[in-house]
Amino acid sequence: MNVFNALKVLFEHKFSISTEKIFLKDSIGRTLSKPLTVSKSIPEFDTSSMDGFAIKKSSLGKIKRFRILGEIPAGSKSGYVITPYECVRVYTGSRMPKNADFVVLQENTTIENDFMRVETVDKKSPYVRKKGLDFDRGQVINHPMIIDFKLISALASLNLEKVSVIKKPKVCIIPTGNEILTLGSKARKNSIFSSSPYGIKSLLEAEGAEATIAPVCRDNLADISCALENTKQSQVIITLGGVSKGNYDLIRKHYSKLGITILVDGIPIRPGKPIIIGQIGKKLIFCLPGNPISSIVCARLFIVTLIRKMLSGNRKELLTRKAFLSEDIKISKSQREHYMRAFTFQKGTTIYVKPFSKQDSSLHSVLIQSNCLLIIPPCSSPQKKGGIVEIIDF
Repeated sequence: MNVFNALKVLFEHKFSISTEKIFLKDSIGRTLSKPLTVSKSIPEFDTSSMDGFAIKKSSLGKIKRFRILGEIPAGSKSGYVITPYECVRVYTGSRMPKNADFVVLQENTTIENDFMRVETVDKKSPYVRKKGLDFDRGQVINHPMIIDFKLISALASLNLEKVSVIKKPKVCIIPTGNEILTLGSKARKNSIFSSSPYGIKSLLEAEGAEATIAPVCRDNLADISCALENTKQSQVIITLGGVSKGNYDLIRKHYSKLGITILVDGIPIRPGKPIIIGQIGKKLIFCLPGNPISSIVCARLFIVTLIRKMLSGNRKELLTRKAFLSEDIKISKSQREHYMRAFTFQKGTTIYVKPFSKQDSSLHSVLIQSNCLLIIPPCSSPQKKGGIVEIIDF
């Protein structure tokens, strides 16, 4: 079992995806749940793209002096019909006269009473935005699509006050361990503060999930069972700690009593080898190691990929890209695939990656400097500077 095979198992799980309608102004980062069909052309009519005078293009070069019939400010109706010797003053966004198809820029004209004289002809563009230039009626905006500021602006131009989006996947994070202190509590000897739940919550919410952190569970089967019972509103459960082979690793010892059906029992990766992926009823549960960096790396590899699949419907792969090593790497031949914390950077058009020398799974000091995971396959030989490797953005 490796990461990619584990993901295949994961994606066989069937989720019921729900949708909801929300206000467009609140939709940033959400995912469209269905295609949108444009109900009217944008613009709805031919408009001027510059300030100037609307004429018939066929008059250019033949006629220099045009009688000004009037003007059409932006937002006003156009009731004018012009002859070859006539023009109408227009502005950016003005509706074009019915039979006009060219705008002479105002800086290329002089005004003499009720007449406009063309001094220079600029034929680079007609300076007319044709009906449907932006969106044609019946055009389809495909889904799934992450709603960003650009799409919000576009949908607002179509007068869509509300949009249908996929509901945020709900995730519950359950930290466990006698040594774990709740954030903000008083320090205690031989204890550490809960950290990775907050990192994982932020990581998943940045991907579009809605994550909650349960109270810390002590190494007590009844407490863990009670915490799992309280996840009825969640689609995904994450437990932290209790999956190794120690005396107090109760989740691994008593998974059956906790109602967990194991789908994946351990993956030969570093960090994160003891991970368990399973089901409780229709929910997926990820039992992650207690070491903070191990749990965060596992969350990036598996749960982020799952959330993306849930929201997009068809993205099943763990996205990687290639980079050149900026230095030699000494590697002890291991049966485990190593996801090294590393830093990727660009020189010119070339992408490089530099792994950190310290890879202990407790080191936040390394985590905060890393921006990618460098994948070292199992049983690899030492890697040379300039070699091509795969990385995952992190």
